[in-house]
Amino acid sequence: MEWIVAIVVSFGVGTLSAIFGVGGGFILVPVLTTILDYPTPIIVGSTVCYVLGPATTSMLYRQTELLDWRLPLIVAGGLFTGVLLGSNTLNRVANSSSGQGGAESVVLGTYLVLLTILGFFSLWETERALQFRPVPRGWLKGISIPPIVTLPEWNRQKMSIPVLAWFGVIVGFLSGLLGISGGLLVVPGFLYLFGLPAQATVASSMVVVWIVSAQSTFAHALSGNIDLQLVAALLTGGTIGARVGSSLGQRLGSQQLRRNFGILALTTAILVGLRLLFTEN
Repeated sequence: MEWIVAIVVSFGVGTLSAIFGVGGGFILVPVLTTILDYPTPIIVGSTVCYVLGPATTSMLYRQTELLDWRLPLIVAGGLFTGVLLGSNTLNRVANSSSGQGGAESVVLGTYLVLLTILGFFSLWETERALQFRPVPRGWLKGISIPPIVTLPEWNRQKMSIPVLAWFGVIVGFLSGLLGISGGLLVVPGFLYLFGLPAQATVASSMVVVWIVSAQSTFAHALSGNIDLQLVAALLTGGTIGARVGSSLGQRLGSQQLRRNFGILALTTAILVGLRLLFTEN
C-alpha cells in the first residue's frame, strides 16, 4: 500500500518540479516523512537516489552547452567532503539515543529554515524585478583568496578556488543530510554569489547537481539507506508527473513562476513547522 502512496506523491511532486524547473527532493522528503512509515534516513537516501534519474537525463541533454568543466569540477571537490559529512551526521543522529525521532527533527528543522529563506528570497526577487530593480549579483566576487581560477569562456571571470570549494562543501552537506540534489542552492549561488551569466549557470548547475546526486546516492547506499522498491515507486510517479508539469510550466511567465515557487516553498515550510510542532507535543 505504501508504494501506491509513494507513486501518487511523486506524481504530484514531479508535476510541480517540472513546472518550476527544480528538483523535487525539498518537497518529497518532508511529505514522505509525514505520511509513510519509513525511517528518516531511508526516505532521505531513497529520495536522493530517485533525484539521480532526472539529474542524469538533464545533464545528458545539456552536455553540449558546457564548454568549460573547471567550475563544476572545482565545486565537486567540496561536494564530496560535504556529502560524507551530511550523510554521516544523519546516520549518527539516527543511531544516537534520540533515535529516528531525533533524525526526523534534525532533517525537518533544517528544511524549515532552508525553505523559509528560499521562499522569502524568491518573493523578494520577484518584487524587485517588477519594480525594475533587479537583485545585485556577484556578492562573493570580491573575495580573492588564492589560488584564483580564470574562466575564459565566461568573460575571463576570476574566482577564488577555496571559496568555490567551500560552497561545494555546504551544498554537499545539505544534500547528504536532506536528500536534495542541490539545485535549489547551486543555481541562486552561481547567479547571485558568483555573478555567473544565466546560460553558464544553467549548464554548470546541471553538472554539479548530477555530481552531488551521484555522490549522495553512493554515500547513502554504503550506509544501507536506500530502499529500491521505494525508489522505483518514486521514479514511476515522478516520470509521469514530469511529463504533465512540463506542458503546464510553458504557460506561465518567469516572474509568475518565481512568485509561485516562493509561495510553494513557504507553504511547504509551514507544513514542516506544523509537523514538528505536533511531533514535539
